[in-house]
Amino acid sequence: MDAVAVERMDTRRMSAHVLRRLFHEREYQEAMTLPEERRAEYLASRFAAKEALVKALGTGFRGIAPRDIAVVVDRLGRPSITVESTVRQALHLDSMIIHLSMTHERSLALAFVVLEERDGSL
Repeated sequence: MDAVAVERMDTRRMSAHVLRRLFHEREYQEAMTLPEERRAEYLASRFAAKEALVKALGTGFRGIAPRDIAVVVDRLGRPSITVESTVRQALHLDSMIIHLSMTHERSLALAFVVLEERDGSL
């Protein structure tokens, strides 16, 4: 689980260089299409998901950069996490199912990640 204060992701205070270090290119491009008042909320929830994932892995950001992780949403609005293939292989993520839940309420974004072995164990 992780929580991020929405104000931390205010793009008026963060350079494009910093944003591109923290977010996958797909996330960055999508965030830039949003109205300013929604952008920080979008970025905060995605960064919380990245933090929750590396906490669940027990690695922190060792061996994985935040930009190597992307939160994607399917046509029904269900979020999921994708990880760049080289990192996915290095961290043995191919043997895991990543479950993600995100929410935000005013000034706080929350994300929960559960890792499940493909054989069904937790």
